Amino acid sequence: MVLNYWSCGQISAELLAMQAGANPEFLIKEHADVSLFHRLTQLGSDLIKIVVNSTSPTKPAARKPFRSYEIAPPVSAAATSLALMHPVSMKVLHVIHETTNAVSLVLTRLDEQAIRFIPGMFFTVIVTIDGREYRRAYSISSSSLEQQTASITVKRIQDGLVSGWINQHIAEGDVLRVLGPSGTFIVQPDASKARQLLLVGSGSGITPLMSIAKSILAIEPESSIQLLYGNRCLDDIIFFDELEALQKTYAGRFRVLHVLKNPSEGWQGGHGRLDAETFPLYLKKLNIDVSQDKLALYMCGPEAMMEGVRAALLANGMPVKNIHQERFTPAPVHQSAQHYKNQSLTILANGKTWQGTAKPDETLLETGLSLSAEMVFSCTMGGCGRCRVKILNGEVDMDEPNCLMPEERKAHYALACISRPLTAVTFEVDPPSPITPTGDIS
Repeated sequence: MVLNYWSCGQISAELLAMQAGANPEFLIKEHADVSLFHRLTQLGSDLIKIVVNSTSPTKPAARKPFRSYEIAPPVSAAATSLALMHPVSMKVLHVIHETTNAVSLVLTRLDEQAIRFIPGMFFTVIVTIDGREYRRAYSISSSSLEQQTASITVKRIQDGLVSGWINQHIAEGDVLRVLGPSGTFIVQPDASKARQLLLVGSGSGITPLMSIAKSILAIEPESSIQLLYGNRCLDDIIFFDELEALQKTYAGRFRVLHVLKNPSEGWQGGHGRLDAETFPLYLKKLNIDVSQDKLALYMCGPEAMMEGVRAALLANGMPVKNIHQERFTPAPVHQSAQHYKNQSLTILANGKTWQGTAKPDETLLETGLSLSAEMVFSCTMGGCGRCRVKILNGEVDMDEPNCLMPEERKAHYALACISRPLTAVTFEVDPPSPITPTGDIS
């Protein structure tokens, strides 16, 4: 996961309380086991508009609805912080084998509380393998309208310990410890908007894009989405059948172009890789003018793919502020607590100062929270950059790899969630920035 400070217009999990007033999040209260798309198809766009403008929605007289809608209460910053630092228990209701190397886990909270998130967010899953604890961030792939369940999709990667273990061992009925949701690679649904989204993904990069597509198509009747999705072969396409169904349900508003590196004979879709050379050809095929200001790009996948796509878009006139991307990095490796000692800590944030002592093996974030300092954070595993701080004095030890870019390191920035003081340290909490977090995939 690499920090991307040119991504704009994104909202951190910590600011949900502020955003809720302007863009209320929609939740569903279950009354029957009927699919969201069936429901929305029957009631149509008029009902969606009613939901937005009504603070006390009523059931239509013409028919008994399958579900009733309510505007969710604001998410408090304190509740968000608690969710990010303390795991909740979630039960695996279903295991869906999307491909031979990818599964979707349909999760529900054991305490039966609602699961609320913005499309594009991820969960940090905590698993114990052979007595050792591992944390991995996996993007949510389900619609944000589903209040009682949320799905994560995990693709097994080569030499990926946790992704392989989940694919092989997790079964229905198992209970997972989960942090979040968190992340800022998000699209806040708003039924009053009429926007155009271009989604570009490769392999498991489809997971946050799937959540974005399903949520926006359902909530914003005037918005349209085009998806370019690259894979090695037909059997590797995650959500192939579901994407086909979405195209039929939202005909004229949702279009998918699959690009295969090794297509079978007779394949009618795109051929090759998604890169700087081929991407302009697919833009032309989809008749997309990337220079128009209302078109926004959201992409997720391997670094080479995203670098090529970004270069092609900038060369064709896309405003840099409209480019949003999410990257994956391996999980950082943490050293033994014996490496550290008690160190004095001074924290500056929002014109205030906190002082205290960091215990051995305690991160800057953990010490800051214990002192009630106004810390900013999200994934807690060095992958999103949300907790970036400026080291003013002293030295810190930061777990590797992580999402900081070389120029940020030279400017003495650190990630509070994975940095530990080696000396007395003074740091300043970085103000919220339009950054792009991602999930670890191993």
